[in-house]
Amino acid sequence: MVRANTTAVPIATRTGGVSSRFNSPQTSCQTRRGFTLLEMLVVIVIIGILGSALVVSVQSGYKQARQANCKSNLRQFGVALTIYRGENDNQTPDWLSNLYPDYVDDRSMYVCRSDKNGGRDAPVAEDYLAAIREKSSFYKKPATWDNANGTGQTRNKAVETCSYCYEFSAAEGVSGWYSGKKLPDNTVIKTIADYKWVQMTYGDANNTINSVQMPYSASRIPIIRCSHHWRDMKIYGRGGPGQAISRLPITINVAYAGNVFVGPPYWEGTLHPGETQSTGQ
Repeated sequence: MVRANTTAVPIATRTGGVSSRFNSPQTSCQTRRGFTLLEMLVVIVIIGILGSALVVSVQSGYKQARQANCKSNLRQFGVALTIYRGENDNQTPDWLSNLYPDYVDDRSMYVCRSDKNGGRDAPVAEDYLAAIREKSSFYKKPATWDNANGTGQTRNKAVETCSYCYEFSAAEGVSGWYSGKKLPDNTVIKTIADYKWVQMTYGDANNTINSVQMPYSASRIPIIRCSHHWRDMKIYGRGGPGQAISRLPITINVAYAGNVFVGPPYWEGTLHPGETQSTGQ
């Protein structure tokens, strides 16, 4: 009987040589090199760029949301003022707060989400005035504020916070504001509202066509203004009478007619159709 050869064959022989043991997939993964410093830096830079883009996108979304909320407030105020005038012989209220609660039933409407002071301070902020290089201290006076710190005698004390600047208020105006053709003898300009009525009825020296003084359109003259979005963007306009056209911080406004619009700080400097950004003509 022939016995089978049971001699063991060396592992190296069965696998084609001793070195073949070190070429297995498991071994090749263990000896693979890691990331280089340059590759790591590239990855970090890419992550940084993507992160920055995400932050800018989120911030832009917040700005648009705050603007949308402010425009919604102003639009509702515009409707309330139109109804008020219809029921009060075309007269405007002394203060925006006088609309509460008969015409506006939500006091949160009086606060703009971009107002850092929550409607407890001046409606025209110090940093905004500095940005437009406005030296006048008129809107820094509590007599023009429609909040708990305001000194207006006829304002509604139930409204304690207000972010908006009411352009037809009973606050005492500044003498010498008006410049233009001679007004009728019985014309009185004592309050801010008086001055705005004159602008809308007779115009002023800054609004002329072929040297003829023209009244301002009810859809262009603001009745309420918000200056708390001035960091969001800039708009072309004039910074004052006779000044050249430049890029200026924005304001959000509701006009006497009720339309909401974005304009420059000096609303009379809003560009008319046909005026160009490059020539200012």
